[in-house]
Amino acid sequence: MENLELITNSTVDCEYELSNFDITVGKLSPYSGMITWYQNRIDAPRLKKACQQIVDSVPILGGRLVKKLFSPIKVVCQAKKHGIGFIEVDLGKQEINLDNLLEAKTYLKNVFNIPEKSGDAINTDAPLIYVILNYNQNHSGITLLINHCIVDGGTYFQLLEHLAKAYGDPDYVSKSEPLWTVNFNKIDDFINARLKEMSWNEKLLSPTSFFAYILRFLFVNKSDWSYINCILTKENLDLIKQKIQNLYDDETVYSTNDALFEFLSVTPIKRFIFFANLRSKKVGIPENYLGNAEAIVSGLTQPENDYMLKHYDIRKTINELPGIYTFLPVLNSNYLMINNLSKLQNLPSFGENKVILQKFFEFDDRPLDIFSSACKGALIYRLTQNKYFLMYFNLKNVVSQVENKLRDIGVEEIVLETS
Repeated sequence: MENLELITNSTVDCEYELSNFDITVGKLSPYSGMITWYQNRIDAPRLKKACQQIVDSVPILGGRLVKKLFSPIKVVCQAKKHGIGFIEVDLGKQEINLDNLLEAKTYLKNVFNIPEKSGDAINTDAPLIYVILNYNQNHSGITLLINHCIVDGGTYFQLLEHLAKAYGDPDYVSKSEPLWTVNFNKIDDFINARLKEMSWNEKLLSPTSFFAYILRFLFVNKSDWSYINCILTKENLDLIKQKIQNLYDDETVYSTNDALFEFLSVTPIKRFIFFANLRSKKVGIPENYLGNAEAIVSGLTQPENDYMLKHYDIRKTINELPGIYTFLPVLNSNYLMINNLSKLQNLPSFGENKVILQKFFEFDDRPLDIFSSACKGALIYRLTQNKYFLMYFNLKNVVSQVENKLRDIGVEEIVLETS
């Protein structure tokens, strides 16, 4: 049994104009999310009530994307008409495969025509947020799918946590308001201020860099690429940090994230690129900012280190945020891009239910072709409290070097894929 129900906001009509940053980042991004598996059943009526509390508190989450001729994209929210999409899937006696963490299934076909890209929802009746509950007698899975025009990685995990807390406490939302600040101008104000600091040649190249970025990947020889899937334990990460720390006895301030970046640097690179959550950088964007405030930041490695990435390069770049929101670095082949979601990610409990696994959501009928946009980099996210998923993709000879380093720290289950 599968059905789609709208959980509408009860009383508020409103509309919001998206920032240029939200539109640029969001339109081409997919509806994205994760599925979190739990031991035991999660109560559907109780979960719907939690959704109701949140959409009543933040009506924009139940809105629709609207674009009129010669007008900017807006989010329009109509009370008792627009809302969050809630999908309930009773799996009955169907077995849920949780033994192989790399092949866990989501058990949902896209029969509800959930848009593939966030921009596909413009001028349609597609919800911006979908909450999907899968369950059988022994397990439950909660999937949160979001439109990237109004939510980024930071707000995504906040939303999942708010939903879990509202599930556990009927008065949570009323005690916690406001859940988010809705002021999309703040990110544009920040970006515009940074653009004023750019040199004239950076300003000249910046508008065309994204198109050059696309063209470059159209001509990538994908037969030279491969990628690794593997699971890192907390012990593996601690060992990585310990090994790096032993090289720098006089250095004490750096994170596991810095050590992991340095560990993945196996060949000379001139640029490294990562995603920074601007909410925590004291740049005028509050912690509870709703919208996109995850920006691409790039930095340079040092020639005296033979262009190998060092943790103090990363720390300096995080503190100074140079080269923010630019695709220019990836026009050069000597780069490495790393997206570490585990810095944002939480594993919220719904009531007394135990988290078994958190994993990226993929429709069974929408295959993922990692080589369709070959890009040198890594993706890290949390599977459980003590396990992390690493995907590393690069040229074959580089991937083999990373594989050797992973085996040296005791990682045994490594899946290697080539084009």
